[in-house]
Amino acid sequence: FGERIRARSPAVQTFIVQLAGEGGYLAPSRAEEGGGYGAWYPSTLLGSAGGDVIVEESLKILFSLFQD
Repeated sequence: FGERIRARSPAVQTFIVQLAGEGGYLAPSRAEEGGGYGAWYPSTLLGSAGGDVIVEESLKILFSLFQD
C-alpha cells in the first residue's frame, strides 16, 4: 500500500512510516486470496479493502497540500 501511495504522490519525496504506534498488519489481497497467516482475522484489523481506502484517503490529503 505504501508503494501505491508513493507512486501516485504529488510530492517529490514521500516517506512512508510503517509499524509506528499501535496497529496491526495490513494484508494485501494476495495474502487474503492465498490464505496467508497475516490475512487471518486475529492478525489484522483491516482487510485489503481497508488498505485501498487508506491509499485513496492518504492521496487526497497529499494532493490537498499541493494545491495552488
